[in-house]
Amino acid sequence: MHFPKFVSTALLSSLLIGCQSTPAASADDYAERSQITPRVAETEIDEPGNPSVNAPWSPQESTDDLLLRAITASPKVRLAYQKWQAALESVPQVTALPDPWLSLTGYVQSVETRTGPMDANIGFTQKIPWPGKLDAAGDQASALAEVARNQIEISRLGVRRAFMRSWAERIYLQKAEGITASQVSLLRHIEDVSLSLYESSQVSQADVLRTQVERLEMSDRLDTLLEREQPLLAALEAAIGAPVDGPTDWSELDFNPLPELASEEALTSRLLTESPDLQQLRAQLLAAQESQRMADLEQRPDLSVGAAWTWIGNGNPTQLDSGDDALALTLAFELPLGQGRIQGGRRQALALQRSVIAQMESRQWELLASLQQALSSHEDALRRVQLFEEKLLPLAEQTYQTTLVAYQSGQAAFQDMLDAARVMLDFRLSAARATADAALAIADLNGLLSADLLLQENLER
Repeated sequence: MHFPKFVSTALLSSLLIGCQSTPAASADDYAERSQITPRVAETEIDEPGNPSVNAPWSPQESTDDLLLRAITASPKVRLAYQKWQAALESVPQVTALPDPWLSLTGYVQSVETRTGPMDANIGFTQKIPWPGKLDAAGDQASALAEVARNQIEISRLGVRRAFMRSWAERIYLQKAEGITASQVSLLRHIEDVSLSLYESSQVSQADVLRTQVERLEMSDRLDTLLEREQPLLAALEAAIGAPVDGPTDWSELDFNPLPELASEEALTSRLLTESPDLQQLRAQLLAAQESQRMADLEQRPDLSVGAAWTWIGNGNPTQLDSGDDALALTLAFELPLGQGRIQGGRRQALALQRSVIAQMESRQWELLASLQQALSSHEDALRRVQLFEEKLLPLAEQTYQTTLVAYQSGQAAFQDMLDAARVMLDFRLSAARATADAALAIADLNGLLSADLLLQENLER
């Protein structure tokens, strides 16, 4: 056995072990090289077992605190976070070399050679993909991790929108209940007035009956509004991911002050550059491009290197190198003969890229349409708020008071008084509905962009 054989074996083993321990490129490195900068909020999310996640909440808590809790503790957000973690773990898996093979061979019957019989053989084989294949696989896995990372922000925007819409509807419901309850009280007052006039033979019994019918109908509308409370509370519980804390009082709550939004041009520009939906699709396009690179590299042959050590038994003592063990080195090349498979993979990767591009174009138009719809709804709601609160509602209240006095003096018909009361109720409800619609439009905008991107003040900084 000669010393050079030991040296050769040691060098080959060191080379193969070194290939096995080559660190994979991280997803963050790939994101920096590919200029992917998805807007993702803090991802340190409490685990489900943490009591702070599932602790009950109360409407009297700060709206901002409840909203923050919703977008950080929601099960949907935690689901997206764990999927991102799982995607990150795939990067080191696809960039590692395949596991080597270690073989041990024993001869049932020794094979005689010039230097002696071959007793046993131990071999080591390592497959080495063509240069660039592992990098392409790692880059694709990193891009897919970016896709999952953007899903966190998409989930947060969805939860934020759901919370804000349910919150606005619950505030409107409280106001509608109060307005309807006051209308019931008003009709009860009208009933008392008409009853006293009937007793003095100034009006007919039909006026009293019509008042009672109107009051009962309004009471039914109030009961319908009360039945909507539980579904809205359930929607808020689903958004926050925690139950409400016992009986709730919404009487002191009001709509949040409406912010001054950035201009339509600024919001459009921000949407096309900052939207997490489009960020996610850009990452998908990068993953598809890496898939194309992997398909192109499939026609490059993979290599295999190996070493085998054969133990030689004692042979002819007169032979100079009798009994010396033998070292064999192996270099093998893969033959990529399946051109149908390779070309099919390339066409598939190209079609995938085209589908992602088409999806990006479609999603851009959808987002622009959603933005235009939300802005238009917000503008229309503000117009209606101003119309009802500043013009129509004061006139309706004045008309009702005038008609009531005229009815009591016999100068107006009973139906005129009821119509004036109905109009006043409708205008009060319409004013509350318009304010709620403005809040709903803001909620829809918060489902498209993060809150700090919507405000004019942040644009001016």
